Amino acid sequence: MPLEPALFQTIKNRCIECTDPFLLSLFDESPDGALADHLRLFGQTTPLLVWEDSPDHYLLLADCPMHRALSFLEVESALCRILSSNTPAILRFSLQILHEQVAFRQPSPIVQAHLLNQASQLLDRNALLPLLPLMGYKPHSYLVEELTTLLHLAPAAVRAIHRGILAPKTGKLIKQLSLADQTALIGLIETYRPGGSKQFKLVEMVVELCLRHNSSVDDLLGAWQQKDHIQDNLPQQLQGLLQHLAALVWPERTKMEKGFQRFADTISLPDGVALVPSTSFEDESVEVRLRFADSNILQRKWEGIRALVQS
Repeated sequence: MPLEPALFQTIKNRCIECTDPFLLSLFDESPDGALADHLRLFGQTTPLLVWEDSPDHYLLLADCPMHRALSFLEVESALCRILSSNTPAILRFSLQILHEQVAFRQPSPIVQAHLLNQASQLLDRNALLPLLPLMGYKPHSYLVEELTTLLHLAPAAVRAIHRGILAPKTGKLIKQLSLADQTALIGLIETYRPGGSKQFKLVEMVVELCLRHNSSVDDLLGAWQQKDHIQDNLPQQLQGLLQHLAALVWPERTKMEKGFQRFADTISLPDGVALVPSTSFEDESVEVRLRFADSNILQRKWEGIRALVQS
């Protein structure tokens, strides 16, 4: 790819327009407060990327939040890098990706997917692959499909991934649900904000039960939602919901867990002693685990323990 000389110019903000309805839908009407404060303190530190659409009219290609914040602060002009109409598509999309990487501390998988989807309309699949390393991915063809598929989720799910509330990995799970059920599930996640493994576990169990019983999310959670949770804070409610779902997904295992806990309670175990069942209750074996403050205490008590075990 031949190097195109970079053209930087100060442009009136009123001459710059973001016409991409999808990108506009991702951002709130009001500008980002932290970004506005940054601009007040330091001014514009990175140029906007624009495309000259016609004389004195430019299309914004990246960093919509920055443009909104500049307009909100009534900054009259902005420093821009201008791409000409003959800029090669691969260079244009590469620069869009790089500008978005700089604009966000944590680049949005949704914006990345959107750019890949746009690029796929002008470039063949092999030409798309060099864009992936710019996003931090390996240049594998299947990753293009994985990312762009996120765009087909319900709007609430797309926005949740963009805002970092829903992990992309979890987003792949909920695509098995209807758009209405996806929206209902996102509402639950936005309320309780489970992260990491808890979020994945929650979504995995809800999807499993909805598909198993051909049920909607609202019907599935109806009985649990009708219970009185007023005395519980949100983390406690989330833990109760996970336990409720686990009992529905694995009823026999849940029954065994409760039975084992009742058994352990009858023994009145002293401090430092724990009973552990076999993994997933594969058999009826039970482990007794002893915890000591240090190895010296274990050594002093070891002869008595060994004699007891061997008796």
